[in-house]
Amino acid sequence: MLAFLIAMFLACSSGPPVAPLEGRSAPAIESTYLDGTAFELADLRGRPTMLVFWASWCGPCRKEAPEVARIVDGYSDKLHVVSINAGEDPSTAARAAQSMKITWPVVLDPTGQIQSSYDVQAIPLVLILDAEGIIRFRGLGLPSDPHRILDGLTG
Repeated sequence: MLAFLIAMFLACSSGPPVAPLEGRSAPAIESTYLDGTAFELADLRGRPTMLVFWASWCGPCRKEAPEVARIVDGYSDKLHVVSINAGEDPSTAARAAQSMKITWPVVLDPTGQIQSSYDVQAIPLVLILDAEGIIRFRGLGLPSDPHRILDGLTG
């Protein structure tokens, strides 16, 4: 009985989930692209979007970049892909993007504000949003079959 009461207390006191979860709206993002121009996630509505949180020092991010590049090539006119650099200065992010052959847009998050609003605990974190900005996938790295999700969202 005591265990049941403790479980009920914890369930009731934990409050709403902190992280943006699948089925919920993606938090707003306002930042700058690597080239210094303004970026707002809301401007990408109307087409599915894949957000990839990454950093230069992240081995799995480097390993995943060629697969993301294939997705960019295969869905170029149906999907926005944006890589969000996790807290590095612009020159480090630019050098890393060049060495990793990231040719799609890179958004900077120098203060970690975007990471905080998305509750990024580890990278690479990938989120796939539908055309209305609802999160349809959240996971460490790409889904095992990204085409199943992307084909469903892009028609």
